[in-house]
Amino acid sequence: MNCHYFKNQTSNRPLYFNSRRVPFNEAQALIKKILPDAGFTSAYETISKWPGYQPTSLINLDNVADALGVKSVFYKNEAERFGLKSFKALGGAYAVHKCLEMLIGKNHVSDHKSPKIKKMIAGITVTSATDGNHGKSVAWGAKMLGCKCVIFIHEKVSKNRENALKKYGAQVVRAGKNYDESVKIAQEKAKENDWHVISDTSYAGYSTIPKHVMNGYEVMIYEAVIKQSVRPTHVFLQTGVGSLAAGVTASLFRNLDYSPRIILVDPENADCWVQSIKHQKPVACVGSLDTYMAGLACGTVSVIAWEILSKTIEASMSISDLDAARAMRCLKFCKRSHYAIEAGESATAGLAGLILTSNTSTLKQQLKINKDSQILIIGSEGVTDRDIYNKIVTNELLSET
Repeated sequence: MNCHYFKNQTSNRPLYFNSRRVPFNEAQALIKKILPDAGFTSAYETISKWPGYQPTSLINLDNVADALGVKSVFYKNEAERFGLKSFKALGGAYAVHKCLEMLIGKNHVSDHKSPKIKKMIAGITVTSATDGNHGKSVAWGAKMLGCKCVIFIHEKVSKNRENALKKYGAQVVRAGKNYDESVKIAQEKAKENDWHVISDTSYAGYSTIPKHVMNGYEVMIYEAVIKQSVRPTHVFLQTGVGSLAAGVTASLFRNLDYSPRIILVDPENADCWVQSIKHQKPVACVGSLDTYMAGLACGTVSVIAWEILSKTIEASMSISDLDAARAMRCLKFCKRSHYAIEAGESATAGLAGLILTSNTSTLKQQLKINKDSQILIIGSEGVTDRDIYNKIVTNELLSET
């Protein structure tokens, strides 16, 4: 039985398998070398002490599991994270914390409310490029700790997301045609002004901060596997630059004693991971990167993410904006569900990828998805732009006709 919201699926999505995948023990050792255990321990100890911290819900989508003929589908609902409605709260804000530790010392950051240290931190400026959620996390972290923040957004970022950044005290600069251009501009301005870049993507000469970001993201899977006792056989992960997928994968290999099958899911118009897995080397996708999945509109893979994911994932695929919209409608309106989940347009690529592959018998068989499969999906964001969300779920945008 297929999912009702995908009944009009007209074509199969190609799946590209990863020939570089290595055995579990080798992959686990590699991950611990890139992201040592101490890095995650520090992240969890810090984040779990922040006001309002609690594990986000792990929702059993039994209606989807029944429709696809699998044992379970679990949805980690990051819309609940610290009021920011996104998993990014775990990465950007924690990286701001670590940046300040590197600049003024760990003990000083822990005493950031004292007048002397407060004045010291107030003279520091952090900066980043964003499509919305990462920048909001950086701005939130900067506000919490007391430093200044400048965020760069590109010309396609919505006004509502711009206003959300300003709500957390960030100076917002609109520059660049897409995310990749904004990243370059942020780097240039940081160098000119002695600002400190808090990016979730890594590149040559820049890796320390992105590693802290990934350590923060690991908290999601620590909660799911250790606190909420899920043992996934398959994990479908949406991919922008790949930091979410790499952080999740690192935590899976750190906290499990086996290799789940990990499938990466790109927007079809920003498919740098599909192209990279297909060609077995980092490949930048070209073009406008136009997609309603704003948080995934990235054309270049993160260097560190590639080091991790190229040795661990099973396969990569892409989906259309309409596929993501169908998954959003499924979560919100499915009459067979006990929940009405409001998921943002960048949150549902993993779910859409699962449904599309499960609706294609050959792909389902190749991925060994069957009645015993336990699937994990990261619901990476809630409604971050209410106007766009309402238009998508009501078919005003991305309609079936």
